[in-house]
Amino acid sequence: MVRTGAWLSEAWELFKQDPLIHILVCMVIWIASGATGGFILIGPLTCGYYYIILKKLREPGEAMNFGDIAKGFEVFVPALVASLLMGVFVSVGAIACFVGSIVVSALVMFAYPLIMDQKLDFWPAIETSFNKTKDNWLGFSLFMLALFGINLAGALLCGLGLLITAPVSMIATIMAYRDNFPTQAPIVPEPPSV
Repeated sequence: MVRTGAWLSEAWELFKQDPLIHILVCMVIWIASGATGGFILIGPLTCGYYYIILKKLREPGEAMNFGDIAKGFEVFVPALVASLLMGVFVSVGAIACFVGSIVVSALVMFAYPLIMDQKLDFWPAIETSFNKTKDNWLGFSLFMLALFGINLAGALLCGLGLLITAPVSMIATIMAYRDNFPTQAPIVPEPPSV
């Protein structure tokens, strides 16, 4: 199921509840990833951020805890290996031009949430994401293209817009995860269809 507009709208609403935490977490991910060459910490830190978002969705009355980003280190090895493999897959997809990268990104978009939330190892997480998205690869690719467009717009604002667009994109990914893995991730009831 793909609901790009609804996911982005819900992501924006969640972001507005506590923008400072979302911005700080994304800054930590960027700084730590840049300091370690990109792939070493991006997977675990992204998983930690997804944990923060999932926890907020499951416990809406609870305050978000910045320290929960460290939860991603509980799945360090699977997140690291998934990060490396997804980087290779997306790079291979880039051979087919920009479109290939978007399609491959869409096919593996649920790997990190599955590693963090379901404690899957790297390969089962990638495979489960692929199996969930392959039948609607075009819809998920358009969702990824929308996220890319939003982040591009954020980058064009001297990069400062990414402080908002990157967290909103990551939250939207969790909204997509919630809707596509409802039995594994019963978070909050889906909003009524518009």
